[in-house]
Amino acid sequence: MKYLKEMLEYNKENNIRMNRDIKRQIEKQIRIHKKYIYRPEKVEQAIDFIEKNFMLTTGQLKPIKLLPPQLWWYELMLGYYMIDEEGDEVLLVNEVFLNVGRGTGKSTLMATRVLNWMILGGQYGGTSQVIAYDNNQAKHVFDQVRDQSRASMLLSEMDDFNMFNSTKQGLKFESMNTKFGKQTNDVNRAQGGDTSLNVFDEVHVYKDDIAEAVNKGSRMKQKNWQSIYITSGGTTRKGFYDKLVKRFTSDKEFENDRSVALLYRLEDTQQVKDKRNWGMALPLIGVLPRWSSVEEEYELSKGDPALQVKFLAMSMGIAMNDVHGYFTAGEAMKKPFSLDVFRNMRTYVGIDLALHGDLSSMAFLARDDEDYYLHTINFTTLKEFESLDYDIQELYRRFEEEGSLIILDTGNNYMQAKDMIPYMLKFKKDTGCILRMVGYDRARYENLEKLIEKFFFDKDGDKQKPIKQGFAMSDYIKIFKSQMKQGNVHHNQELLEWSFMNVAVKVGTSDDLMLKKTTNSKKIDPVIASVMALQTMLRDEY
Repeated sequence: MKYLKEMLEYNKENNIRMNRDIKRQIEKQIRIHKKYIYRPEKVEQAIDFIEKNFMLTTGQLKPIKLLPPQLWWYELMLGYYMIDEEGDEVLLVNEVFLNVGRGTGKSTLMATRVLNWMILGGQYGGTSQVIAYDNNQAKHVFDQVRDQSRASMLLSEMDDFNMFNSTKQGLKFESMNTKFGKQTNDVNRAQGGDTSLNVFDEVHVYKDDIAEAVNKGSRMKQKNWQSIYITSGGTTRKGFYDKLVKRFTSDKEFENDRSVALLYRLEDTQQVKDKRNWGMALPLIGVLPRWSSVEEEYELSKGDPALQVKFLAMSMGIAMNDVHGYFTAGEAMKKPFSLDVFRNMRTYVGIDLALHGDLSSMAFLARDDEDYYLHTINFTTLKEFESLDYDIQELYRRFEEEGSLIILDTGNNYMQAKDMIPYMLKFKKDTGCILRMVGYDRARYENLEKLIEKFFFDKDGDKQKPIKQGFAMSDYIKIFKSQMKQGNVHHNQELLEWSFMNVAVKVGTSDDLMLKKTTNSKKIDPVIASVMALQTMLRDEY
């Protein structure tokens, strides 16, 4: 436990406090140390290799010098071995959860872990990978590894002799035939893998649990395998991150000798007021990151709820929400009324056209004094419908029966505006409404042009209002919510009830709001179209 002792001395010298989670991991290591084979030479070999051959690739280009907490992490990852059922000595630790505040050099550390495995791991023909939420994030971590390989004198020399190469699939060390690649968070693609080292980056943004699909292949096909989950915390709730925290803080996982839980975080939000506690979440504070940068971020967050949430989540490791369920069940409840209310009424239309995947929605909104009357017509394709789970199909059939959802047999799985024209024509004819103005996503104008020009043509374009999406709709989202809360918005559709309850909002840096789904399978397109209709109405009145 050489590096545990060094870490404890470092903490004492630098007044770094430890939370209950880290103290519990120390207790677990002491138990493990008594039961298994300790190989400090393996850790020393990795540390020596990293510090002699790799450089910091951001800021000043200089050799990496690992700090005592990082040395301890390597001790936990590589220092313990066990004898398996076939009598072979294998790596003890299969899973590592590293939850530490941003600015602590997680990506750099994981890049060195990958390269150490490729060259010194002793796994001939093995494969390692970084798994990330999307291709941009996967590329970011992959580039960290590639940049490390380019900055290393040793690996540059290997490259000259075609021993270490960059390929279309990733990186390859020819002498051991080891490979490194990247993958996005896709459960289907992860099935049946046989990777030896898996680095899951920024797991707080994952909605789904991809780990079991990846680990199953590694567990079945590799004697020595390891999965590392790294994160700075975050604000996505009820996803993979929350599942990891629950698991790695459980008594059951504490008894699992083959996992490591490194959860650096404050124990409650009040602790942030005492800066001496910050080391619980940022064990390298003073070096990575600098004290002044954390203090500046903390001061900027005062008086700004959105920035406070981000600071507590991503710097202090506390599970926070910046996405909240937005409409209550009472607000979302339908209130039966006759569509005759639209007769001879100025009616404003919002159109949210989804070419594929989501619903396409047309919302019709009219106002009588303080009361707003809302009705939607929603569309999906038969091919899209047939690809859905049975439960969702049953739900959609109910919506189809009430007339709020049209399932179109278009012969393909994407929507076209021309398919929606007959339904707008029918609504206009049946209700006798006066179609005053339409709001639409400017990025969809070419797709919607025929519909818009048919019903809202005027030479000056005053009846057509392109609407910016995302946070740009914030003010109108808040107005719509206010009217819903006051009971002024009336609708008569079960589909709209369902869609309202699917809505969450993301809080931006200026306390502005953006509509989001609670989960990917939930649809909020009818609500987006409704807000667009309200926005169009209010802009017409200005």
